[in-house]
Amino acid sequence: MNGSSRHKIVIAGCGAAPWMTAAALARRLDLSTHGIVVLDSGDEAAEQPFGVGDCTHPAPADFDPALFPDEALAVAAGGGAWSFGIALSGWANPGATYFQPFGSVGADLGPVAFHHVLQRLRQEGVPSRLANYSLSALAAQAGRFQLPPRDPSSVLSTCSQAVHVDLEQLQALERAFALHNGVEQAEGHLESVDIDEAGSIAALLTSAGERIEGDLFIDCSGSDARLIEGMPGSHRESWARWMPCDQLMTSMVPISDPPLPYSHAEANTAGWVQYLPLQGRMVLNAVFNSQYSSDLQVLRQMEEFAGTGVEVHAVSLDVAFGRRLHPWLRNCVALGTAAALIDPIGISNLQLLRSGISRLAALLPGGADEAVMAAEFNRQTSAELCHARDFALMHYRLNGRDGEEMWDAARKISIPASAGYKLQLYSNLGRVAMYDFEPLEEINWINLFDEHGVQPLQINPLAEGFGVDELKKHADRVRSVMMQAVGKIPPHSEFLSRANAAFANSISKEKQS
Repeated sequence: MNGSSRHKIVIAGCGAAPWMTAAALARRLDLSTHGIVVLDSGDEAAEQPFGVGDCTHPAPADFDPALFPDEALAVAAGGGAWSFGIALSGWANPGATYFQPFGSVGADLGPVAFHHVLQRLRQEGVPSRLANYSLSALAAQAGRFQLPPRDPSSVLSTCSQAVHVDLEQLQALERAFALHNGVEQAEGHLESVDIDEAGSIAALLTSAGERIEGDLFIDCSGSDARLIEGMPGSHRESWARWMPCDQLMTSMVPISDPPLPYSHAEANTAGWVQYLPLQGRMVLNAVFNSQYSSDLQVLRQMEEFAGTGVEVHAVSLDVAFGRRLHPWLRNCVALGTAAALIDPIGISNLQLLRSGISRLAALLPGGADEAVMAAEFNRQTSAELCHARDFALMHYRLNGRDGEEMWDAARKISIPASAGYKLQLYSNLGRVAMYDFEPLEEINWINLFDEHGVQPLQINPLAEGFGVDELKKHADRVRSVMMQAVGKIPPHSEFLSRANAAFANSISKEKQS
């Protein structure tokens, strides 16, 4: 970095991404030595994937929560909702639904992992599903929610939460925070990028006739990646061979019922529809392959999802799933969908943006060699994106939709070695290989494999040391504790009402002071 003068960071893009990045860096950096300028593309935000609403996922333990606005504030200010997990219909087979809970499942029995306890019971003819022993899953399906406490002795600490957000509202919240804390907004929108002889960005040229120079440029311009795409050496890897969908239709529709504390992903012959409930409305994102369905057919499916009498106005967008091989290239860093666009059946694009911001902020400021910083950022980002890719593609690889052309082909795909090893290890030993920078927890993989019918050939031999009655008593005791706890958790609607009232009260006090 150039330490001789005020270091200038220029962020260009659309939607929530540039303002999330600016707000996070404003929290981390000393703005007396660092200047942050945002060039917002304005109306182009509506044309950027992924959808009009999105969700987070529970952050890994080492994630810095200070880089995201208080979740309760984001939900209350933006009319969002909380989530304890995801219901998936039609993936394992067309008539089946399973639940992917956020948080831990069950309790280990000494040295025996809980999923091995259940596998041993199944061998003895005792039916069981992992989600039946998850407080997150049980509470979500009962329409109940409460923020998990930090006290590990509380059974509620086994839950993890995520949020559903209206991206327009999130953008407004982040923008207000950033501007209040010293971030500047440039006039106009991006016209062109001036690349110097060394292949670095010299400046951004705007529609207002301004030339914006900087030391570091952050590309938040969506999948077009308007900054980094024109730089020499910029390359993008396609994930089309693993993720067959190429279209998105997105819409926001009203709902009258209180939002449920989970999302829903329903597979169909040409792709799937995502349902994200908010307060008073819901987001519908249809992800599909245009070879097997038309926009009109998908719109009809979205209308069925929305319910009788609800008119759906959807925006249709092309999507190309893949990642940038070097998201930090010389003096430009690509974040969000400029760095990678993933089929969100596994992990959301908003969550990948969130972790990318966290990773960048951890490297700034500093006096280190920028090439070393870029190499480390790229190493970590590449690992996270490949793990996220593997989790998403496994839903297609293990699908049970026999007799449907797109899905039959998906079961025959040749998967990356990293995903293949995970599948092989679990198939043989019931274990999951977990690596650095995994964006999801081990239980997410275990539940995915288990619900899609992957049964290990061998389980922990120590499970044989317990009698069937002892194993069953343990499982029953765990479920009893969970069921008792569910009754003490308030309805999601009641929790939201209290949170909204607290937010309104804090705003009132601010105005009075």
